[in-house]
Amino acid sequence: MQQNIWFTPEGIEDLVPEQALKLEYYRRQLLDGFESSGFELVLPPIAEFTDSLLTGTGRLLAVDTCRFTDQDSGKMMGVRADMTPQVARIVNHPIFADKSLVRLCYVGEVLKTHNNKAKGSRSPIQVGVELFGDTGVESDIEVIATMLSSLNALGLDNLTLSLGHVDIVAKLMQVANFNVANSAKLIDILQRKAVPEYNSFIAELELNSQLTQAFKGLLGLCGDAQTVLKSGQELLAGVSVEIDEGLSRLSKIINYFEIYSKGLILHLDLTDLRGFDYHTGVIFSCYAADKKLYRIAKGGRYDGIGAEFGTVNAATGFSLDLRSTLDILKDLPVSSKEVVYAPVIADAELALQIAELRKTHVVKYFYQDSDVLSGEKVLSKSSGKWSVSAKI
Repeated sequence: MQQNIWFTPEGIEDLVPEQALKLEYYRRQLLDGFESSGFELVLPPIAEFTDSLLTGTGRLLAVDTCRFTDQDSGKMMGVRADMTPQVARIVNHPIFADKSLVRLCYVGEVLKTHNNKAKGSRSPIQVGVELFGDTGVESDIEVIATMLSSLNALGLDNLTLSLGHVDIVAKLMQVANFNVANSAKLIDILQRKAVPEYNSFIAELELNSQLTQAFKGLLGLCGDAQTVLKSGQELLAGVSVEIDEGLSRLSKIINYFEIYSKGLILHLDLTDLRGFDYHTGVIFSCYAADKKLYRIAKGGRYDGIGAEFGTVNAATGFSLDLRSTLDILKDLPVSSKEVVYAPVIADAELALQIAELRKTHVVKYFYQDSDVLSGEKVLSKSSGKWSVSAKI
C-alpha cells in the first residue's frame, strides 16, 4: 500500500487561508505595537552554522536543533530552535556600537527536533522583543509592560502575570554552601514541585536555624504577589544582601503593575526555576485566566549574554508562539469588500478599471462564463465602456 504523502510530520502543520490571514493580522498588530514602543525589527536567518547558533546560551538548545551538513562548506548547520540567541548575536553588530540601549523585536518560524504537545507546536512562529544594555528594574518593567500591551492588542484580557526570581534560590544555596550535587538535586525537586521529597531532602541537610527555617518556608512562597512578597521578606530577611535586593526589585515591579494595570492578577512564585541555567534574575509569564490558565507569553532577564560575540550585554525580553496562540484569539470578521469578476482580456481601459476597483473591492479573474454565478458582479463592456453589473 502506497504511503500517503499528503500528511506533514507530527507537530508540523499547514495554515489554511483563513488561519494564515488571521495569523498575519495579529502578527501585524504585534509588530506595529512593538514599533510604537521603540523596538526595531530584525530578521535573523532560518539557519546558521552551529558554531554561532549553539554558542553561549544557545548550547542549551542543542538537543532541540535540527542539523545538516552545508553542501558548500562542509560545515555543520542548524535550523534555529529559538530566535533569542540569534538576536543576541545581531546586537553585537557595529551599527549598534554607539547605543547604550538597544531595543529589538523579531518574528519568525523556528523548528524543534521533537514534538512536545505540552510545550506547543513543533514549528512555533516566535514573536518577541529584547532590550539590551540596562541592568536596572526599569528595563524589567518596560519589557513586562510591552508584553501586557501586546496581549491587549491581541484582544486578550483577564490576564494573570506570574513573577519569579531565579537568583533568590541560587543565592540561598550559595549561602548554605551547597555542593554541585545538592544544588542540582534541589533544583530538580523544586521544578517538579515534589513536596515530600523536598521535605526529606531539607531534613537531611546540616544547616543553621536561620537557613533551616528559610528552606522549610520556601515552598510556601507561592501565591498572591503582595502576600508572598511580604512573607518572603520576613522569612529571608538578612540571609543575603543579594536576596534582599532581589525581593526589593520584585517589590518595585509588583507595585508598578498594581497601579499601571488595573484588573491584572499578580502572582509570585519564588520557587519558579524555569530557565534556571539561562535566566539571571526576574522571570515572568502571562496567562489568560479565562482560557484554562493558558500560558501565552514568557520571558525574563539573562544578563551576560553575547560574550562569545565580543560584547557582554545585560538583557531582558519576552516571546510568545503566535501559531499556538491563534486558537484562543478572536476570529476575524468576514470581509465586507464586494467581489467583482473580470475577464482576462488585453484591454487598457479594462486594466485601469480593475486597478481602480481594487482600491475598494476584491477583483477576481474568471476564465469561463460558468465560473460566475447568476447575480454576482461582473465587469463587462457595453457601448464601448467597461462597467460593473450583475450577471443575469
